[in-house]
Amino acid sequence: MFKEALAMIKSQIPFGRKSMLEAYGDVLFRAWKGVDEGFREEIEDGFLQGLVEGAIHGSSREFAASIRRVLGGFISQRTTHGVEKMLFKLSEPVIFRSLQVANSNVRQNALHLLLDLFPLEYPDATKEVKDTLLDKQFYILEKLLMDDSPDVRVVAVEGCCRILHLFWEIIPSSSITKIITKILDDVSHDICNEVRLSTLNGIIYLLGNPLSHEVLKVLLPRLGHLMQDNVLSVRLAMADLLLLLCDIRNFQFNKVVSLDVLLSTLANDQSQVAQKITRLLMPSYFPSRMNIEEACNRCVTLLKRSSVAGARFCEFAVSEGAPLKSLVKLVGVFINLVLSQDKLGADQVEELVCSCTYRRAQSSVFDIVSTLRPDNVAGLLEDCIGLVSNCRGLFEDEERQAEVRSAHKLLLCFHAFDDIFEALTTLLQKVAYRCHVKFDTEIPKHSVTSAKRKKSKSSVKMSAKWKYVSGKRSSSFEEDYSTAAGIAWQIKDLLTSEDSRKAILGSQSLERLFLALKVISEVSIVQSICCEYMDAYPVLAYTAVALQMALQNTGMSNTNDSGSKKKNRTESSRSISETMLDQTMDHLLNCTDKLFGAGDSGNCGKLSSNSNHDKNKVAQSRTGKVREEPQMDINGSVSASQRISLNNVKILTAVLKFIVDSTAMGFVSDVQGRCLKFTSGFVRYVISALGQQSIDKLQIKDEDLREIVQCLKISFSYAAKLINLVLRNSSEASRPTAEVFDLVNDLFDLISSIQLHMGSGYAARLIVAAKAWLPDLILALGSWCIFNRSGAEGMCFTVSDHIKLHFPSWLLILAKIGMNEMSTVSLEEDDTGVSEPEEFPELKRLMELIVPLLKGNQSILVLDAIGVTLLSGCVVGLERKDFGLVLGLLHFVCVKLVGLDDREWSGLDMMLVSLADIYPLIEKEIEEQCDEDEKQKLNSAKALLEPIWMYHVYETERFSMMEEEI
Repeated sequence: MFKEALAMIKSQIPFGRKSMLEAYGDVLFRAWKGVDEGFREEIEDGFLQGLVEGAIHGSSREFAASIRRVLGGFISQRTTHGVEKMLFKLSEPVIFRSLQVANSNVRQNALHLLLDLFPLEYPDATKEVKDTLLDKQFYILEKLLMDDSPDVRVVAVEGCCRILHLFWEIIPSSSITKIITKILDDVSHDICNEVRLSTLNGIIYLLGNPLSHEVLKVLLPRLGHLMQDNVLSVRLAMADLLLLLCDIRNFQFNKVVSLDVLLSTLANDQSQVAQKITRLLMPSYFPSRMNIEEACNRCVTLLKRSSVAGARFCEFAVSEGAPLKSLVKLVGVFINLVLSQDKLGADQVEELVCSCTYRRAQSSVFDIVSTLRPDNVAGLLEDCIGLVSNCRGLFEDEERQAEVRSAHKLLLCFHAFDDIFEALTTLLQKVAYRCHVKFDTEIPKHSVTSAKRKKSKSSVKMSAKWKYVSGKRSSSFEEDYSTAAGIAWQIKDLLTSEDSRKAILGSQSLERLFLALKVISEVSIVQSICCEYMDAYPVLAYTAVALQMALQNTGMSNTNDSGSKKKNRTESSRSISETMLDQTMDHLLNCTDKLFGAGDSGNCGKLSSNSNHDKNKVAQSRTGKVREEPQMDINGSVSASQRISLNNVKILTAVLKFIVDSTAMGFVSDVQGRCLKFTSGFVRYVISALGQQSIDKLQIKDEDLREIVQCLKISFSYAAKLINLVLRNSSEASRPTAEVFDLVNDLFDLISSIQLHMGSGYAARLIVAAKAWLPDLILALGSWCIFNRSGAEGMCFTVSDHIKLHFPSWLLILAKIGMNEMSTVSLEEDDTGVSEPEEFPELKRLMELIVPLLKGNQSILVLDAIGVTLLSGCVVGLERKDFGLVLGLLHFVCVKLVGLDDREWSGLDMMLVSLADIYPLIEKEIEEQCDEDEKQKLNSAKALLEPIWMYHVYETERFSMMEEEI
């Protein structure tokens, strides 16, 4: 029972929560403390020694951290008699050697363990031996501060600061000075952003020990350069450090960073940093404890020293707790300064006025006016209209967005929203017409501006300034499109607020705006390959308006694109808004069909008026299932004109978001199959584009690459949610099993493709998205077999015939992983503990997450279905003579999925049916094969299946009976 308990704990470590792992550590400590000497040695040598080695050589950082949590049950009790001696005996032989190996992951794990055990010492040793061992630990820590691996340096910096914080009194002053000097002089200038950030985090933690203040008071000015670091997170951490110094007696933050640097940063840096600096300067330049006049005078002094910095200081003063009464007084002081020419020179007055219009100052004015509601606001309304209409590039500028929101608020407050909405609609119609001219897009009649259109009641108030804005010089299509994208951003943003949403849905211009967005969205989707300036916001606004109209039951006339009104008899029981939503869905899917077909046809300049929906390649399996695929070249790659871009992915993600949102609301149950096909087409399009760009060796900017992967991570979650919704709503009459099965395979292929072309770091982000949806993905992967299990006798070939049309690449990689595991039964390490790098570690990690879920599932049916799917891949491998594929997949099924000990495959009836088809084929191939290497693979595959085959031939006679029936 004791050994079984240890084995149970060991098996749970990779999957246990933090609290559970800590509880296991406590249980182990109590067991170790309470048993006699014989059992205690068994715990130490047979279990704890393995944990120590696992904490150092763990396959992943997460796994090593889980092991350290269990060991924490002993480390936290090191003052108990015998514990420290035991920890030293177990860790000392391996930890120092591991801190110097070539494998950076091993060094990092060993460093974590050393920091947990510090100071590592033998309690019965002499003082000289203890001092020597302590010096050795400090020497290694100092060396690791300059390690080749940035991850190791990060841990070393924060670990050193933690040690100094906890053990300052017992550490020699020479060691303290040497470590702090190296951190502040060398590590703070590290080329890696994370290392510089860890320097600041470590120093902030170290300041928690008052004994460090005297030393740091002298040395902290050496960190001043980090206030001007090129990374936002570093500057934010530096601002946090200065704020902490304000609360520590005898520290002066301006000795660490000069006031000129602080004001320059306040004037020019991003709002997060500027707000922290405002908080830092508030006690000096707008103190709440002094009288109002003195506080205002100090703020004026700041404004005179740097007008822009002063303006930003005032911008964040309210959020940092400045009293409103004091701010009103401050505004009066500013006005008097401007009006009193003897107090300020002409240059200073100009700077003061300019600073008041800096960045968000204009939006602050709008917010104030919308609260006060003065009688004469005509001039401000003109400014609002100009600000809202001149919105080119708005979707990329967060500070201008804040100003535009304030303008919307003012326009709503003074009942002028209809004017601006009408004007924005007119601009969108202009862009829609230019789309029609440039790309031959079909344009609905109702979206063309009509000279007889009814004017809104307040349209006569439009000023000459607005006429100038709308009628100024002719612009390029790209400029007009950018304006349309800015308007689309505003529409989407306005729909998030209840008041502005009601105003939009009740506007007379809504139908014309919606149809204009429809045209612009079509161009945005289809031309996103060729025109990099195409943006997702027109599509987001178009779909957001459609959804809101459906939710509010606010419909338009049921008008098709030719302008004729035809009632569909099958929709008589549905609302007009739902019919409109179906039309929107159909329109978007037709547009994506054109996009996926553009690479094949090379048609990027003009749009065909006919949908490509019926022209897609159609592959029909022997089961009669039909599936559509994007048009690609003969090699399965997109053409040279088809390239993946950030905006391209954002646009397709916007379409997918609309599909998932509509499905979740129950609006698109009739077209689920087509929505699944679009999602598969999207994923395959990305995979093909990534492969083509890799072949062409085209580089993507790192920033764009990160955003693309982030969009793909979001799309992965949407696709998984769509699978969840479809499976949840499936019925006997409607089961889109083929489409669901294809989509989950495409999602696994996407992970493999990103790992292959972008690296494991980016693939890991998709694994994070996949973890939350693993039960749904597993069910989808087995859906073909589960929903058709009544015909189990031919199930293996049914699935294999289907996947032959588009063989999932992740199965090839899974087979390769299996082959590698067979060639190295255990991780091969040299004398220094260096292991060979894993191939495709993220897909392997995904499978390691899936297998426990399958084995822990109460229903063996899911495990059986997944096994059949993998065995179907073996069938394809046998037909293709790819015996490495066969062997690798069988290794995964027999070793990982079922287990070598299980020769009965009890309950796995569908897998046994598949086995009856596969095993004879393997024997036949062995007899016919001449190549010795290939024959060896087949013999290895046969050896995996032979125990199961022989058991059912001689014990159950299952296969003999099947042969007689055949």
